[in-house]
Amino acid sequence: MKKIFFVIVYVLISNTYSQTDFILIVNNQTQEISLDKNYDFQVDGKTIQVSAKEKDTLIYNDPFYTFKYSKKHKVSKTEIDTGIEQIMLMTAAGSGIIIQKYDSFNPTMLQELMLNEVTKESVSYGYAIERKDYSRTLKSGDEISILKADLEYKGEFEIYEISALGIKDEGILIMTMNLGGDSDNEGTDMINLLWETLSIN
Repeated sequence: MKKIFFVIVYVLISNTYSQTDFILIVNNQTQEISLDKNYDFQVDGKTIQVSAKEKDTLIYNDPFYTFKYSKKHKVSKTEIDTGIEQIMLMTAAGSGIIIQKYDSFNPTMLQELMLNEVTKESVSYGYAIERKDYSRTLKSGDEISILKADLEYKGEFEIYEISALGIKDEGILIMTMNLGGDSDNEGTDMINLLWETLSIN
């Protein structure tokens, strides 16, 4: 139980983003580059302009699962304990997605515990909570049950969803958080794209 609690606490406080540098080699000329910037190279006495761009929608590939996400968001990946790997995508306003992969443990029993853990502070503060659990079929054909909690306090809204898929002694635990503070529905779009494209390999 102590290890499970540590995992839950880590979910709430971990918020590390990674940056990627690129090196472009043209005709034996090496240049460190950033995305969406133009660079000049000399090739056979002529100047050519080169740039690198990302697709608008990227794919996160894991041996257990895959899903699509917007290039606006960066995937943070870390090992939070032996056999437990976590990825996270967040918006500036705090909405986001957390997926934990367990290599030697079926996490389906953690769903209710996780939902209670992430909502208890808001409920204690005075938010009214309404459960709206539902099921959906993933792109891969797998059917999952999703625990959903809608919270409201004086016109402020929070939505949490928890789900898990387990196969024998392994699986994934999924949590989405929509805190309603994003402009242009950024958090909603991120979460919808996850559910529309999530596939179990």
